[in-house]
Amino acid sequence: MTSGDLDACVSLYVDTFNAPPWNESWTDDDAAQRLGDFLATPRAYGVCSLSSDGQVLGFALGHLERSQGDDHFLLKEMCVRTSMQREGHGTRLLQALTDHLAHVRHWYLLTARDSDASAFYERNGFRPAGRLGVFVRP
Repeated sequence: MTSGDLDACVSLYVDTFNAPPWNESWTDDDAAQRLGDFLATPRAYGVCSLSSDGQVLGFALGHLERSQGDDHFLLKEMCVRTSMQREGHGTRLLQALTDHLAHVRHWYLLTARDSDASAFYERNGFRPAGRLGVFVRP
């Protein structure tokens, strides 16, 4: 994923997360800022899934963080076009990340508990982080 993919990823992001089950209210400008910031993060890496005609079907984006002598990967965003979900695109995106980041043993992400997304990540080898909690303010 490069800055050249950003416009297509922004459109996909807005379409995906403004629809059920998320029902969020993203604008193109806000999504472009968010994804652009993530892509500009040092040691960022992302991948896109493309149709045969070059249309972006999905993407995954995150960055490496160093901790106690190891690189960890924080998956910041991932989405697949709603009409293309449950066809293996998400799993292939994770596999492409894994192939590129083969040296990384520790991966992290945040998603809604007890959701289709959490079930997807569990099927792909992730597990709830036990003792860790998410704190927000206010």
